[in-house]
Amino acid sequence: MSCGASERTPMTTGKRRLLAVCVTLLAIAWMGVIFAFSSQPDTESSEVSGRVSYQLVEGWNTAFQLGHTEAELEAAALRMEFPVRKCAHMTEFAILALLVLASIVAWRGRPVMKHYGMALLLAFLYACTDEFHQLFVSGRAGRFTDVLIDTTGAFLGLFLVYLIVRWVRGRTPTTE
Repeated sequence: MSCGASERTPMTTGKRRLLAVCVTLLAIAWMGVIFAFSSQPDTESSEVSGRVSYQLVEGWNTAFQLGHTEAELEAAALRMEFPVRKCAHMTEFAILALLVLASIVAWRGRPVMKHYGMALLLAFLYACTDEFHQLFVSGRAGRFTDVLIDTTGAFLGLFLVYLIVRWVRGRTPTTE
């Protein structure tokens, strides 16, 4: 053993299985969170993203001492509401894809390209069911463009992790 290096003890089968079950349950719980957000009627969903948009604009105004009026802040927040909402969707599905990837890796071992593809496919399929679910929620609509936005978020999250794994390991993950 070299100076300063630490030995890593392999995880026992029981601990690995427990980790795999816990991460899988986290992924399923996150699906429940997405389902709950998608169950909000359009008015409630707009109110939440409107508040977030206003807080962002107000924070920017305060941080940079811009001195905008209340009417200007409200107008800017209204313009930001759509991008804020779509970024929230992308973030939700990036988290889902990462939890699914973690679950797959916990069950199967070291991440390979196939695992990233499986995680992306599962996130896409869940995005499809999420948009279908929204067809039955007051004021909401199921749109394939939203499926694409959600899947883009999943892809970006997975791509970021892929780059981090590649950088940490100093090479590309194996392909199987």
